[in-house]
Amino acid sequence: MSEPDRVSLAFIWDADSPRFSRRRFLQTMAFASAAAFVAACDRTDKGGSASPPDVRSPEAKVLNFYNWPAYIAPTTIPNFQKETGIEVTYDNYRSNDELVTKLSAGSTGYDIIVPTDATLVKLIHADLVEPLDHSLLTNIGNLDQRFRNAAYDPGNKYSIPWQWGTTGIGFDKTKVGGEVSDWDAFNLPAVKGKSSFLDEPRDAFAMALFALHLDPNTTDDDDLDQAKDYLIALKNKIKSITSDYRRPLGSGELLLCQAYSRDVLSAQATNPKLEYVIPKSGAFSWVDSMAIPKGAKHPGNAEKFMNYILEPKVGAALTNAVNFASPNRAAEPYMDKAILDNPLIYPPADVLSTLRFQRDIGEDEQKYQTRWTAIKSA
Repeated sequence: MSEPDRVSLAFIWDADSPRFSRRRFLQTMAFASAAAFVAACDRTDKGGSASPPDVRSPEAKVLNFYNWPAYIAPTTIPNFQKETGIEVTYDNYRSNDELVTKLSAGSTGYDIIVPTDATLVKLIHADLVEPLDHSLLTNIGNLDQRFRNAAYDPGNKYSIPWQWGTTGIGFDKTKVGGEVSDWDAFNLPAVKGKSSFLDEPRDAFAMALFALHLDPNTTDDDDLDQAKDYLIALKNKIKSITSDYRRPLGSGELLLCQAYSRDVLSAQATNPKLEYVIPKSGAFSWVDSMAIPKGAKHPGNAEKFMNYILEPKVGAALTNAVNFASPNRAAEPYMDKAILDNPLIYPPADVLSTLRFQRDIGEDEQKYQTRWTAIKSA
């Protein structure tokens, strides 16, 4: 695939493309024409049980890791290097958009990335991530069953979850002037002109669809039109549509906003007046997952690292350091009790049952995008 082809595919939802056949063809041609690129291109699709074993050239003891800032335990990389002899280079990005832009431009040199679930789906459709070799992931059974067949990556074909959380409401409990328990809190008089919802179409539509008691992953035109009208009406009450809400929320410029749990829980450390709630009518659950970029030179080392993260004590150390929820059920006996007992990090069963993953809806994504344009321009 040429670089222009790769870039053009980056934002296309090509749900019907025969990705398996194309991958195998490209891999075979790359092997035949450029032996120097075997380590980057000799990948086979592990999705079918009849696939032949994946034969790879020996990899250098190197791993290039690209992750969000402040999102790893101090011991994670040093202990992995000591255990395996693999030298890790660790870099950070600050948004999913930044990550996608870099991957879309061509080879990055990175072996592991940590996209959020919705971004992972885009990368899968754009053929920008590699399928995983599950024979090297012997600890995959440590995952909670909820993450073994999730809507964003059924069967963990392309990803292993890193940490997870929810999308709900962040607010200043001293100034909102009423109870905040559901999405209707945006109607509180005190927050008029001092609230925001996310500049992310699927998240914003989910808020409206949950509030309307409709399927947050719907592709029904009537449902989406109802949600569009809801969001246009709400837009007239809020200050802004933005995903950059942490500083305004902390400073009091915003009193209430649709927010990701990780942001509000982190902000509470410097502003104890802030609270976070998972709306009673339902909310999305987000997942950041490890994946291997297309053409990575050290995929085997990446899978060794993924398997290492799935070890119970390693997974617990990660969660204890970053203060988010772990998908690793086997890690829970080693986790801080304060994290396990925090209902905003680990929701109780009745709340967990209301959470949904964002589902891959393929080309129907355009239905959301078209209506989102109408909302933004209204």
